[in-house]
Amino acid sequence: MRSGELRLRGLAALLGAAFAVLGAGCGSVATAPQAPAGTATPVPAAAPQPADPAPAVAPAPVVDAAVQRAFDAARQALAAGRLDEAERGFRALAQSHPQLAGPHANLGLIHRRAGRLQASAQALEAAVRLSPQRAVYHHQLGITYRHLGEFAKARAAYEQAIALDPGYADAHLNLGILHDLYLGDAARALELYERYLELADGDATVAKWVADLRNRKPAPVAARAKEGP
Repeated sequence: MRSGELRLRGLAALLGAAFAVLGAGCGSVATAPQAPAGTATPVPAAAPQPADPAPAVAPAPVVDAAVQRAFDAARQALAAGRLDEAERGFRALAQSHPQLAGPHANLGLIHRRAGRLQASAQALEAAVRLSPQRAVYHHQLGITYRHLGEFAKARAAYEQAIALDPGYADAHLNLGILHDLYLGDAARALELYERYLELADGDATVAKWVADLRNRKPAPVAARAKEGP
């Protein structure tokens, strides 16, 4: 099998398996492996704000001990794969404390796992509105948009995640995959894969994709003419 076909199969498998990979550099979010996992990695209830936030960004809301315990219980249920229990917990928190971004974000992950993509987008959009400085929320929203086929929105969300956190390896990888498989921009995909490899300190699978893109030959002129503009 040709290397290009292997790369596309690997990309398809990666996208099919992805649920909630939260990369390093996300504040108090627990780090996860760079490869997608089969279970969710929860996101925080009330994320800390940057040391010097923009004036328009409100500070993170104060969370009392009882709310934090409820959030932690829902997060533990999500991490253990008890999705129904986790959903009940996060939904209750989102209703009682709608100003907290974390419950909305985690509901977005659960909805996506269940195939409720519109509900996932709505929940993650709420999280982004409530905590616009959290790169992880933009990244997760981008993943949901990609599942919905909203590629322009996915690109914008990934790019915003990278703008907020230039060291966000997973956002570079997912943006690279988007350019590679869906936007047809191999040159930009190559740049993003190479940056991901720098940030992730190597990845054998992605390194093979990079080699394939570097060795890819342009289509013959006659073939390009048949394809049209």
